[in-house]
This record gives sequence, structure tokens and C-alpha cells, in this order.
Amino acid sequence: MAVVLSRVTHDASDGDLLLVRRATYPGDPWSGHIALPGGRHEPGDATLEDTARRETLEETGIDLRAARCVGSLPEIVPNFIRRPALVIRPFVFAYHGDRRVMLSPELAEAWWHPVESLRRAEAWETLDVHAGGAARAVRGYRLHGHVIWGITERILAELFARPELIARAPG
Repeated sequence: MAVVLSRVTHDASDGDLLLVRRATYPGDPWSGHIALPGGRHEPGDATLEDTARRETLEETGIDLRAARCVGSLPEIVPNFIRRPALVIRPFVFAYHGDRRVMLSPELAEAWWHPVESLRRAEAWETLDVHAGGAARAVRGYRLHGHVIWGITERILAELFARPELIARAPG
């Protein structure tokens, strides 16, 4: 998983974060969800950091080869038993390249969103989402008619608990 932070100006902002909305596929538990670029480790990936770089390029066209990895976040596993058995290791990158996103078929949309607005505690609220055939109340953030919640919310909470990564990334 790649947490891609970018700054286009040299102001005091925290920069922007690349968020994506996954395409909808039958049987995919994360269909249509807001996420961060990322995917499964492949045998050709030397490290999990390499996996994050490759998956970001494949999904979004954003090339992180020259981007500095400023750190990683703790491993995260899905909370629900019915989810596939997997472990997610997010890596945080400082990206200063071309911000145009080229969506792969795995994605429906992508946005560069201000970190500053995501860091505001009052921007997060308890929202109802429908997943697995049932509605559940979750901590969420409204973004372009969708909700950031679940694994993505947990990754962002870990990121915001490590302000030194944000400070090192966009600058």
C-alpha cells in the first residue's frame, strides 16, 4: 500500500494525498471503496516497498521510482472474518513528479486531496455504510459522494499519529 504525499507549492500546507476509488467487481469485498494505491506482493518484487511503488505505477501511472520513502506504518489486517487473509504494510512516499493520474481498469476515480482537511478531527463523523449486505455505523470522511472508512481510515489514522512523516514528505 502506498501513501503518496505531494506538494505543488512551497507554502505551509501539508500537501496533498493521492486517494483512489476502486472499480466495482462482483465478489470483490473492496469494490467501489475509497482507498490508497496498492496491491499484492508479486515474486518479482524485491521488497514490500517495491510492491507499493509497482502497484502505484500500475494503478495510477504515478511513478514512485524517484520518490523518497519517508517511512512505513504498522501492518494492518482487515477487521472482518469474511475478508481475505492478508496483511497490509503502508509505505509513505514524498512525491514531486507529474500529478496527472492515468486510471487502470482496477480504479474508477482518483483525487489529490489536501492532507490538512483530512487531519481535522471534526471532518470525521459517524456514518452508515453498506457492506456485506448490512448497514454499519463507521468512522468516516465524506469525499465526492463516497465515504473513506475501514482499512483506509485506519491507515490514515496511523499516518496522522505520525506527524513527522507528513512533515518530511511534502517538503
